[in-house]
Amino acid sequence: MMLASGVKVGADEIVPIIIDPDTSNADLTRTVSLLNKYSAIRDNLQFSTGNENRFFRTEIKQIIPNYTLLINDTDDKSFQQFIDYASMNKANQALTKMLFSEKNLQSSMEVGFKGNPNIGSVVLNQIAHSSDFETFASDFSDGDRIFIISSIFGGTGASGFPLLLKTLRTGKNFPNHDIINRATIGAITILPYFKLKQDDDSEIDSSTFISKTKSALAYYESNISKNGSIDALYYLADDVAKTYENHEGGSAQQNDAHLIEFLGATAIVDFSNSTYTGTSNMELGIKDGADTVSFNSFYQRMRNMLYNPMVQFTMMSNALTYKAETYKSSSFNANNGNFEDLYNSIFFNDLTDFFRKYHEWLKEMRENKRSLYLFNLSCGDKPFDLVEGVKPKRILSKFSDYNLVTDRLNSAVRNCKSSGKENKFLEMFYLGTQKLVKEKLSN
Repeated sequence: MMLASGVKVGADEIVPIIIDPDTSNADLTRTVSLLNKYSAIRDNLQFSTGNENRFFRTEIKQIIPNYTLLINDTDDKSFQQFIDYASMNKANQALTKMLFSEKNLQSSMEVGFKGNPNIGSVVLNQIAHSSDFETFASDFSDGDRIFIISSIFGGTGASGFPLLLKTLRTGKNFPNHDIINRATIGAITILPYFKLKQDDDSEIDSSTFISKTKSALAYYESNISKNGSIDALYYLADDVAKTYENHEGGSAQQNDAHLIEFLGATAIVDFSNSTYTGTSNMELGIKDGADTVSFNSFYQRMRNMLYNPMVQFTMMSNALTYKAETYKSSSFNANNGNFEDLYNSIFFNDLTDFFRKYHEWLKEMRENKRSLYLFNLSCGDKPFDLVEGVKPKRILSKFSDYNLVTDRLNSAVRNCKSSGKENKFLEMFYLGTQKLVKEKLSN
């Protein structure tokens, strides 16, 4: 969503790779769907030197199917079957039972590692030998950067992060290993920020999250931070925790978007725009511990990163969601000779669907705990009552509200340098909302 709004990252292209054995996870399928929608919109756009639009400017490149690295040999298998326990001799079976509980051994591999990093560390050891990893390595170029996102209190992330980092730094059996070994690598590790309802039938117990986190942090300090294998390591957590339903995985696992995930995305932006000498350990703070977070809760650097692009994008999404008929009509002068046939296109349908998902995202974060309340999406005919905690400025104009928006868009379309109706349409909204934010809602 930040990329769609035009938040400036230090790269022209992002290549997402998801590592999750639970391919039916509803959160995963929702993420892949959103990435596909973004790419479908971006494929219709060209960013020439004169095009000032920043909406959807960064390309999201897909190099493996569904952006998801395939973990081999986990379908319809228990962990016991995966390690071929039955064929072990008695000594190795005894050792295995010392390391893994009976519940671990019987655990199904189809829905992830259920908060067990000891299982994940075994299964994920195969990553570097997969064809998907080879595709990633073959696509890697000198100057590219790597950023790893993982949780520290579960199974897949907690086990996968150290293994992946070690492979990237020391592995030799994949293409471009010399370039990858010396690449700039950053990561964010997410500490506990939610709880799960107690369920005796579930293998996941959120009461163990803190103890797992403490153990992992001690390991990270000795084996990651102190040995210089990473350039930047970001930490993020929250002590205000909402309790979710206890779903081990699959289609039932669909949690609402959360403040911590939003803030985690800003670590990627910061990393992409920074240089490092030695390992930097980073934490993020907000101004107060209130239950509701707004733009006013952020320190200036964070506010500067997010405010203008997100306010502009939200203003555009509101106009094309709640005043769509106005801007699709011939009474909107900018349409004449420019966009008459745009509104029946697949591009416009994809764009409006993306706006719907964007509003859902904002709503989920607002209703979650702790709440992220950035925008008043029910401002109706008052488009400048948009930003929570920001009072619109008064300006000298014969226009107000959406009449002012329309006037600025009609002026902006005459200043567009891009060609093609899709490019010009978004550049018009970018230039128009840029002027409106400066006039009415300047940071």
